[in-house]
Order: sequence, then structure tokens, then C-alpha cells
Amino acid sequence: MRINHLAVIVAAVVYWLFGGLWYGLIFKGAWMSLTGITSGGDATNAMITSTLMALVLAYTTGIALTGTTHAQPARHGVEFGLFMGVGIFASQTLMDFMFEARPVALWAIDAGHVVLGMVIIGAVVGAWQKKAVA
Repeated sequence: MRINHLAVIVAAVVYWLFGGLWYGLIFKGAWMSLTGITSGGDATNAMITSTLMALVLAYTTGIALTGTTHAQPARHGVEFGLFMGVGIFASQTLMDFMFEARPVALWAIDAGHVVLGMVIIGAVVGAWQKKAVA
């Protein structure tokens, strides 16, 4: 099996768009209130960085799922995203938030974005596996 670069790029774009929806529409007010941010400011660097990090996350998932055989590859991708999102990201960032005395509600917004985003990436990459070249 090989990495399906198109699937990874599509997954990264979908994740990035999901982030815009998550922080721009669904949790904009709560997130801004909890962070103390009052305006978007110059978001150019943040947009470039978030795009690159979406690609890194999607490629990492693509590498991890390459070569796996599962009867339901999309389901396997979803399970992988959920496992990694909750088991690694959410658990460790909650610990950081607790030591930094940051609001748990802010953690829930940030961790929820990554966990659900990893589920989305896992579903796209898992379902769109590239077959090995003979």
C-alpha cells in the first residue's frame, strides 16, 4: 500500500474548513470570550500555519493508516482518529490546561475540534486507500 496523496490533501482541506466552521461559526463567541481575544487581527500567519499543520496531521494519519488492512477502512480511519484524538491529544492537553489554570470549557472547544477533525481525516484517508503497485 502507498499513501494516497490526493486523499491526504482532501482530508487536510476538509479539516481546515471544519476548523473555520468550528471556530468561526459554532464556537466563535465562546472561544473569543474564553481566550480574551476581541478581534481577528492579522490572521495571515495563523492561516498559513493552520494550513500547513492540517497537512502535517493528514499526512501523519496517512502514514499511520498506510498498509493497514481492515474490512471497513473508513470505520478503521474513524476509530484511529478517535483513539489518537482522545487518547493522545485531548488527554494531554487537559493536563496542560489544568496546570495552566485555563478554563475547561476552552479545552473542550479546542480538544473537540482536534478530536472530531482527526475523525474526519481518518475517515477520508481510511476510506480512500491506494492499492499497492504490482
